[in-house]
Amino acid sequence: MKQVIRALVLAAFFACCTLSVRSDDLSKLEGKWSVKKTNNEGQTYTQVLEIQKAKFKFKLVGADNQTHLYAEGDIKLSKLGPFSAIKFFNIKGGASADQLEPVDDDREAIYMLEDNRWTLATNFDKAHDGQRPAADTYARENK
Repeated sequence: MKQVIRALVLAAFFACCTLSVRSDDLSKLEGKWSVKKTNNEGQTYTQVLEIQKAKFKFKLVGADNQTHLYAEGDIKLSKLGPFSAIKFFNIKGGASADQLEPVDDDREAIYMLEDNRWTLATNFDKAHDGQRPAADTYARENK
């Protein structure tokens, strides 16, 4: 079961790095962000990422409007030369918020924050169970 949960979290998730913290970005990132995607089978889904202080909550919501994957944990922002990075760690994941198990895999991503758009370059840090590198642009949800 842990392998299945880990694979689901890894299949739907992303990551980050360390150096000098970007606290101004942390306050700009607080809130709810989402991106609509289509999988290889043509099914649509939405990834929702909520940032509050140095914590995150992630949901993968299907076209049926049901949460199919939930993860939460900690984040740390940093600067890598000219790049901004985010690290997702202490991750717990499962089918819902009440069915969480630890996921033994940190994630690191490079990001760009502009207005109400947050672009994450993910899965470049290491192999994640067949996930390909990608860049997704999340839009801030209305409060």
